[in-house]
Amino acid sequence: MALVLASFFNVVIYRTAAECELVKDKKGRAVKLPAFWRGRSVCDHCQKEIQAIDNIPLISYLMLGGKCRHCGTKIPSRYFSTELLALFYASFFALFSYQQLMFGSPHPLVLAAQFVLGLILIFIVLADYWYLIIPDFLTILLVFVALPLGLANWQSGLIGVAVAAAFFIGLYWLAAAIFKKEAFGIGDIKLMLPLAFILGWQQTLVSIFLSFIIGGFFATILLLLGKKKLGQTLPFGPFLVLAFTLTYFWGNEFLAWYIGLIL
Repeated sequence: MALVLASFFNVVIYRTAAECELVKDKKGRAVKLPAFWRGRSVCDHCQKEIQAIDNIPLISYLMLGGKCRHCGTKIPSRYFSTELLALFYASFFALFSYQQLMFGSPHPLVLAAQFVLGLILIFIVLADYWYLIIPDFLTILLVFVALPLGLANWQSGLIGVAVAAAFFIGLYWLAAAIFKKEAFGIGDIKLMLPLAFILGWQQTLVSIFLSFIIGGFFATILLLLGKKKLGQTLPFGPFLVLAFTLTYFWGNEFLAWYIGLIL
C-alpha cells in the first residue's frame, strides 16, 4: 500500500511541477505533461508509454537496471529512493501501531488516517524541497485525513484553523506590503489549515512558534555556510511539517515547559 501510494504521489508531484513549468528538459525548455489523473506514465526522454510490468514500485527499477526499457535513458534515482523511504516508513509505522495496540485500542480508522497522514507529509516535504510547491491534491487529501484525527476535539480544531488562517494570511499581506514580496507561499497557508484542525488551537500556537524557531535556525545555518543568500526563497513547508510532528507527539510537554519558563 505504501509503495503504491508513494509511486502515485511521485507522479502527482512531477506532473504538478510540469504544469507550473518547473520541469525542464535537457535544453532548458519546460516539459509539457497532462494532469496527473490523465494518461499513463511515459519516459521523460523518449515519451514511450511505460508498461505495467515496468511500473511496479522498487522491483521494476531494479529489473530494468535503473534505465528505460525503450531508449536506455537513466531513470531518476529519486523514484527508487522515495519508494524505499515509503517502505521504511511503513515498517516503522507497523512497529508504532503495535506499541499503540499494546497500550490501548485505537480505532482502525484513526490508525489508517495516521498512516496516510505521515506518508502525505513526507511527500509534501519532498515536493517543497524539490520544486518549492505543495500540490493542491496532496493538501486536499490531507483535509480528508485530518477529519477523523481531529473529530474528537473538533471545536478546538476549528478555532485552530481560524488562528492559523488569521496569522498566516495576516503575515502574508503584511510582508507583501512592507517587502513587496511573498513571505509565504499560498501552499504553506493551505497546508497549515488541516494540520491546525488536528492539533487544536493551543497546540497550533505551539506548532507555529516551533516552525519559526526551526526555520530561523536552518536559515541561519544555510546563510553561514553560504548555501543561501539574503532574499533567496527557502521552502517553509518542511519546517511546518517538522513543527507539526514535534507538536503532535510532544506538544503538551513543549507548552508546559514554555509556560513554566515565562512564569
